[in-house]
Amino acid sequence: MKMRQFIGSSARLGVALTLATVAAGLGLYTASLQAAPTPSLVPIAWELKIKYHLPERVEVTLPGETTPKTFWYIRYTVTNDTGREILFVPEFQMITDTGQILEGNRKIAPEVFTKIKSIYKDPLMESPEAVLGKLLRGEDNARDSVAIFSDVDTNARDMRFVIAGFSGETAEVINPVTNEKVLLKKSLVLDFELAGQALGVAPEPKFKSAKWVMK
Repeated sequence: MKMRQFIGSSARLGVALTLATVAAGLGLYTASLQAAPTPSLVPIAWELKIKYHLPERVEVTLPGETTPKTFWYIRYTVTNDTGREILFVPEFQMITDTGQILEGNRKIAPEVFTKIKSIYKDPLMESPEAVLGKLLRGEDNARDSVAIFSDVDTNARDMRFVIAGFSGETAEVINPVTNEKVLLKKSLVLDFELAGQALGVAPEPKFKSAKWVMK
């Protein structure tokens, strides 16, 4: 059985998410949105276990370039104890306090993962592409991987990670602006503070909170 240390896990945390101000057209107005549903306190669909580390950063000089580029990443382990095989297709998004919304593992050169894996010398760590697909049952079939982000604003002092694909719980709501149906997924939201990031010194991420939402 694989042994690991982590800062946190997805221990079925419930939270209410409120939607508020909406901008539309050339003018700003406030629309009364229905309260987004909250995740069920008792899982009503399959749910995988996720354990995660603090965000980290790495500098990699990509082929054909002379200047290293900075990437942020978050390591995680996923375990399937649902009693059946699950198609694992995770989604990772980073939101910074400077207004950035970044998709994880998008257009990331393979050399970045190779560098991360070499740092930890972890033979069990799989690339973001390799971890996709059938997830077998049990602790012995747990998978280690990373979510990698590029072009993160150096002025950011807070990072929020929105992680989907670890639960089959969904809900439909009506967008009051477009009157169209929107499918929400049960997602894990992780908040971290980047002490020192905006001061030009090595940032030291600090865990702030973890919560499940429908997003």
